Amino acid sequence: MSIVIVVKVSEGLVLAADSAATLLGTLHGPNIEQSGVLKTFYNADKLFQIGDLPIGVLTWGNAFIGPRTLESIVREWEHNAHWESLIQYKQQYNEERYSVRKCAESLLQHLTATHRSEFSSLPMEQQPAIGIIVAGYSEGEFFPEIWRFVVPLDEKVHNQRPDINNQPNFGASWFGLTDAIVRLHFGHDDGAVTVLSERLGVPESEIRDILAPFQYPIPFAQMPLQDAVDYANYIINIVIGRYRFVLGPDLCGGEIDIATITQKEFKWISQKSCGLE
Repeated sequence: MSIVIVVKVSEGLVLAADSAATLLGTLHGPNIEQSGVLKTFYNADKLFQIGDLPIGVLTWGNAFIGPRTLESIVREWEHNAHWESLIQYKQQYNEERYSVRKCAESLLQHLTATHRSEFSSLPMEQQPAIGIIVAGYSEGEFFPEIWRFVVPLDEKVHNQRPDINNQPNFGASWFGLTDAIVRLHFGHDDGAVTVLSERLGVPESEIRDILAPFQYPIPFAQMPLQDAVDYANYIINIVIGRYRFVLGPDLCGGEIDIATITQKEFKWISQKSCGLE
């Protein structure tokens, strides 16, 4: 499981993710019978830079496809598609510019094929879902783009924050285990809206209108990039704390990886270190 966030402000993007990866299933043995969360790892990578480009990938949902981690599969795609080098990519595909959307579409094809090879024998409702954000700057563009898809549900990529009236749509988008963020940001739980609607016989839209004043107003359009970094770190920590202290397995946790993306570079703000402790 995961919590990831992408924040779009006028100076660039901030991408952040926790590091927990839970292995789900059923364990059979002579002295053990266990179902649910079998193991939680705390050093999973869910945030990657694509080659040397100002493009990043966030992942949430299922952390494994068969015996391989999602990072391994994303890196395989990056290698096969020659996204690790802009020069190599242009030589292979004979194109003048790279684009974030094309990067997302290529990754969708690769992950869909890999996912089908492992889970096609299962009914669709039993196949584990994998969410992907591909975000960054297309060559020659001033503002960044954010594209998302979920395997195996989506056949095409979706623009997460399309322009509004030809103006950039600044703001934050979070994915994964988001209930703690929703309660904080909107001042109510989505489940509460459903319960109130059913008990009062009022449409959910009316309930949301009534509760709208409880939402915290955040001026993302004017937010400097460093403040967007602090905001992303704050939001991820809220979810980690929720799963640390509330009853239930630790579905989020570990160190927080954070990166910024501008027209000039992909820059790590905080990144897990590899080595013995």
